[in-house]
Amino acid sequence: MTKLRSLTTLALAAALLLPAATAMAQDEAGVSPGPDATAPSQDPRFTELAALLPETLGGQVLADNLTLATGEQLFTLMRPEETAVLQRVLDATGTTVADYAAATTWLPVTAADVVVVQVHRIAGIDAAASLDAWVEVLTINLAEPKVSEGSVAGLPVTFVSDGSAPEVPELHLFSAGDAIWMVVAADQAIVEEAVGAVAAGEPAAGTGAEAEPTAEG
Repeated sequence: MTKLRSLTTLALAAALLLPAATAMAQDEAGVSPGPDATAPSQDPRFTELAALLPETLGGQVLADNLTLATGEQLFTLMRPEETAVLQRVLDATGTTVADYAAATTWLPVTAADVVVVQVHRIAGIDAAASLDAWVEVLTINLAEPKVSEGSVAGLPVTFVSDGSAPEVPELHLFSAGDAIWMVVAADQAIVEEAVGAVAAGEPAAGTGAEAEPTAEG
């Protein structure tokens, strides 16, 4: 598994994050590209979701890289075994793919120095109750999945990584409010900044201390 393939698998719906990497992965897998994600101004349903994301990280503005997608778009981009897991969540909670949407923002850096922040929301459900399902989605296609629990900025966080690609930064998975969050960054101070911004309910503005995982994956 290449570094880019590991990153895109961990980050879900990779066309939202690194289009070039996704195109490469889809080409290798013989998968046709999914529909384009929706521009922020084209759908009012995304206004609140987009507002949850940090405006800056590490002093860099992220707004230019904001992308949003509907559940239908995400299900097209994801693999069948991944959508099957989320479909079970939808069925169990009486919701549909139309209730699911996501937003992402990222810094255009290399796979070895990536900064990605995603927020996923299924309207009307308890986000925390869906964490186990998201762990399954994130790890189902990893060669050597590693999962551990810890905390960042006072929030419980699940750390997800691929043991076969140690050079790829681990993904930080957590719930806040009615949303699921995913943060990937090589710089741990950036992770702390992003998670701290979510915990405070306001855009990120400065860096913080390093995360302190409580278990090894």
